Amino acid sequence: MALFRKKETYNEQMLREAGLDRVVFNTPAPAPEAEPAQQAPMPADPLHPTRAGTPGPGAWDAVTTVLAQIHGHRVDFMTLPNGDLIVISGSDDDDLAPLADAIEEHVSPPYKAIATRREGNLWGVGAKRIDVAEFAFPDADALALSQTDGVAELRVDGEPSDETPPVELQRLGERGGSDVSVEAERIDGDYWEVKVSPL
Repeated sequence: MALFRKKETYNEQMLREAGLDRVVFNTPAPAPEAEPAQQAPMPADPLHPTRAGTPGPGAWDAVTTVLAQIHGHRVDFMTLPNGDLIVISGSDDDDLAPLADAIEEHVSPPYKAIATRREGNLWGVGAKRIDVAEFAFPDADALALSQTDGVAELRVDGEPSDETPPVELQRLGERGGSDVSVEAERIDGDYWEVKVSPL
C-alpha cells in the first residue's frame, strides 16, 4: 500500500523556517464534530422515489429495489395464489420476473405491486397483500354484496341486481359477521380480488 504525504504549503514553510511551526496560537476551540449523518430511509412510495420516510399504515407490506431491463417508467402487476403474474399496466413484452422475484423475498402471492424506475435499470417495487377468490360470474367486472340485518343486496358493476350472489361471496360475508360488505373486482378469468369490510 502506497503512503502519500500532504505537500507543505508556502505558509507552513515560512512558519517552520521562522521557528513558529510549534507555536500554539490563542484560537477558539474547534467546534465539536457533528454526528455522522444517518442513511436516508428507503423511499416510502415507489411512485415517488424522492419521497423518503415511513409509509403510512397499510401503504405497503414490502418495498425493495431491483435491477431490471424493462421499458417505460412504471409497471403495475398482480400475482395469483398459484404464482401466475398478471400485467395491469406496462408492456406485455417485458419480463417482470426480476421484479416479482425481488418482492417475493419479502411477501408471498397473492399481492398487487407497483414498480417505478428510479435511475437507469434500478427499480423500486412496493407490494400489498390481497385476498383472491376463484368463481365464475360472466359479464361483470365488479361485484358488491352487502348484508345488513339479515338482508342481502347484490350490486353488479355498481347497479342493483336480482342475480344470485356467488357462493364464495356469501361465505366470505358469513365469516365477516352480521353487517358486512364484500367487494370483488375481477383480476383475470375467474380470479377476483376480494375485500371484506364491516358495515
